[in-house]
Amino acid sequence: MYNLKIKAPIDILDEQTYNLCDFVDEFSDFNSDERNSLFGCKNISKNLIKTVKNGKLYFKNKIPVCPHCNSKKHTQNGNKERILIFLNKGKQICVIKKYKCKKCGKTYYTDMSSIVDEFNNVTKPVVEKILHLYSIFGISIYKIQKELNEEHNVDISHQTIERILLGFNFNKKHNPWTLSGYYLFDSLWVKIKGRWKYLLALFDVKMNTIVSFDLVESEGSKTIYDFINKSTRNQPKKSITTDLKKEYREIISRLGFKHQFCHFHTKQMINRNINDYIKENNCNEDDIELIKNYKTCIFEILNCESFEEARRCEYVLFEHRNELPEVIFGLFMGFIVPYFKSLTYCLEDSNIERTSNKIENAFGIIFPKHIKKTMRTFEGVLTRFGLKLRFWDRKLIC
Repeated sequence: MYNLKIKAPIDILDEQTYNLCDFVDEFSDFNSDERNSLFGCKNISKNLIKTVKNGKLYFKNKIPVCPHCNSKKHTQNGNKERILIFLNKGKQICVIKKYKCKKCGKTYYTDMSSIVDEFNNVTKPVVEKILHLYSIFGISIYKIQKELNEEHNVDISHQTIERILLGFNFNKKHNPWTLSGYYLFDSLWVKIKGRWKYLLALFDVKMNTIVSFDLVESEGSKTIYDFINKSTRNQPKKSITTDLKKEYREIISRLGFKHQFCHFHTKQMINRNINDYIKENNCNEDDIELIKNYKTCIFEILNCESFEEARRCEYVLFEHRNELPEVIFGLFMGFIVPYFKSLTYCLEDSNIERTSNKIENAFGIIFPKHIKKTMRTFEGVLTRFGLKLRFWDRKLIC
C-alpha cells in the first residue's frame, strides 16, 4: 500500500498565535511591551501575572501579599469574574484569583492596582486617554465618547466620562524653594448655571505657569487677601503685577509686595478716558491734536527703559502742568504722579513684569470663552481648569 500524505487545507488553521506564557504562567515575565499594550497594560506591575485562556484574561499575583497583615503565606481560594474595559480591546472578561491568608485568615483578591482603580471597571489607560483628550483639545464629553468608540474600540457612556473628568484630582505641589516671588494676579469670570463666579489665579513669572487657583463666589477684598496670603505663605514676596482694580492696591500693600500696575491696562484706561472726554465736550480738531500730543508724553513715561529716564519725563510734564489740557491734567496729577512708583517698579527690577499679559494669555488658552460660559458646578470648573493647566505645564517641560 502506498503511504498517502494528505495536507490539511490552510483555511482551517486558526489565526490565533499563542505564546508560551499562555500555557505557563511563570513565563509572563517575558511578555513584551507590545503584547501588554494590546490590552492597555503597558505599565503592568511585575508582580501581576496575566494570561489568556479561552478568550478570557486571567490575573494572579506572582507573590500574593495580604493587604491586612502583609503576610505572604496564603492558599488559593477560587476565582471571581470581572468585566474590565481596556484601551483598543474594549470590554474583556477577566478572571481574578482569590487568596486566603494563612496568618490572619482573611480573604483577598489579586492586586490589580497597576491596571485599574478599586471599584472601577475602566482601566487606567482609558482614563488617561480621556484626560488627555480633554486637556489638549477641550472637547465635549460626547466628542470624547465618539473618539473612544471609533478610534480605540472603547464603548462607555458620557456619564462615565463625566465622572472620570470630575474625579480628576489636580494637586499642584511646589517645594518651598521653587516659587520665584515674582507674580501676576488676575481673576477670571466663569458662568455656572447662568450666574457669574470668579476664578482667582496666581501666576509665577519665572516658572511661566499658574501656581495657585481657586473658585469663589465674590471678588471681595477679604477673599482676595486670603487667597494671595495662603498661596504665598512661606514663599518669597517680591512683586505682583495686576490690572488697575482699586481693591487690589491696599491688599497687595498689606501683604508686603511691590505692586506693579499693568502698563497695557494703564494705556487702555488713558485712551478710554480721553475718548470719553472728547465725545462729551465735542472737542475741535486742534484740541484733539493737542490732547494726543500730551498723551504721547504720558506714554513715554511708560515706555522708558530706565527709572531715571522715566523720572525726567515726569518732571518735564510736571513743569508744564499749567499748560496741560483738562483731561491730561486730571490723568497726570490724579494717577501718574501719585502712583508713579507702582508704574515704574519694573524699571528698577527687570524680573518684574510690565504687564499681566502672560496670565491673560494663559486664561485664554486654558479656559476660552466658549468653555467658561458652559460650566454647571464648582467641581466641574476646578477639575477642567486643572486638566487644561496640566497640558499647559507639559508643553513648558517639552
